[in-house]
Amino acid sequence: MPGKTLRRGLHKTILGFLLLVPFCAAPWCAARDWNYEETRSDARDFVAGGLLHVQLTVGDLHIRRGDSNVIKIRYTVKSSREGNLRDARVDFDVHGGEARIEFHSPYRGNTQFDVEIEVPGKTNLEVHSKVGDMTVEDIEGDKDLTLGVGDIHLNKMHPEYRVVHASTGIGDVDGDGYGTKSGWLGKTLKYRGDGRYELRAHVGVGDIRLEGK
Repeated sequence: MPGKTLRRGLHKTILGFLLLVPFCAAPWCAARDWNYEETRSDARDFVAGGLLHVQLTVGDLHIRRGDSNVIKIRYTVKSSREGNLRDARVDFDVHGGEARIEFHSPYRGNTQFDVEIEVPGKTNLEVHSKVGDMTVEDIEGDKDLTLGVGDIHLNKMHPEYRVVHASTGIGDVDGDGYGTKSGWLGKTLKYRGDGRYELRAHVGVGDIRLEGK
């Protein structure tokens, strides 16, 4: 029975990996010399302790602590087609204590966003991305982070966590003293403490690194 359970788990993990492979097989995953790029920025007033939703398809994302109650974004659109720069757009909306930032790129051609976001020091995060690396630095609050292919790095973590649950489909989890991890192809780290926040992070294919307890 244990062997069958192991094989079923392995089958599911490999199936999930195969479903994600087309993202890496696509031309934009390999292209690093972009023909066209354009940098833009925006800012909106926000409140400390609010909730920020972020959705990104392809590109690297860095969210860090700012010095005011303002959300500031700076992003570079990179593409192999000049027209894609015009068609790429960002929806940035704030309603009271909730903000939403969604990055939309055209399906044709190679296009990605490289994004930097500054938020109030105390901000709850819900972030979903498909391909790229994700870094969250020195932010206090609940976090729900999911990434298809790439690495998640949490730097200068605050210690006030009640729950930490970090997992990978294929990849490693480095917990820096947060709980214990288990797994084979993919790793799962679980931690329970005396804090008030929850951290949930998952990567389909890639690694998770937690630093700065």
